[in-house]
Amino acid sequence: MSKENASKAANTLQAGGVILAPTDTVYGLMALPCHDDARAKIFRLKRRPEHMNLQLLCPTAFDPKDIGAILPSIAAELLRCDDIRSKITFVLPLDLPEKPRWLSDRVEVGIRIPADSSLQEMLLSTGPVFATSANAHGNKPGKTVSAILSQLDGSPDFVWDAGLLSDEASTVINFNNDPPVELRRGAAGDLSKFGVHYE
Repeated sequence: MSKENASKAANTLQAGGVILAPTDTVYGLMALPCHDDARAKIFRLKRRPEHMNLQLLCPTAFDPKDIGAILPSIAAELLRCDDIRSKITFVLPLDLPEKPRWLSDRVEVGIRIPADSSLQEMLLSTGPVFATSANAHGNKPGKTVSAILSQLDGSPDFVWDAGLLSDEASTVINFNNDPPVELRRGAAGDLSKFGVHYE
């Protein structure tokens, strides 16, 4: 992953485009929340049902309270764990009066703070981006750009090719529950020692 790709990706997002980019788990499709047409394009590319929400990828210094997210104590503890934080998607409740327009229809939001330095460089320029794994809905995430593009319904506006990646997605934890509940087992592994519940 390079500075040149990070800059091109940021420019494409700021211009209202959709990018295909690597994360430290899988490839993702990304768009800026302020561009409604770009968000809609992600759904078309994946043939993703409209009722399914997109998560946010966020810069390292991001404060969830800036978008009205409520941070329970276990979530705050995991966010301080540099070695596993990037492997978790945190589903957080939203404080309704504080959330931005582009979360107006939500009562919760999923956020992830990736560790990769090049992706973080992009996020420093753009701020949080809507993101989802790069695959047709119902398929496993693709490990290569060519495998991904062959299953999408159209093409992203910029493709950031980082070669072969894992197809292991992030662990998804819902902090709207007490105790928090694992919704998807993924890259973070067993988090029971933090008080995460497994059904």
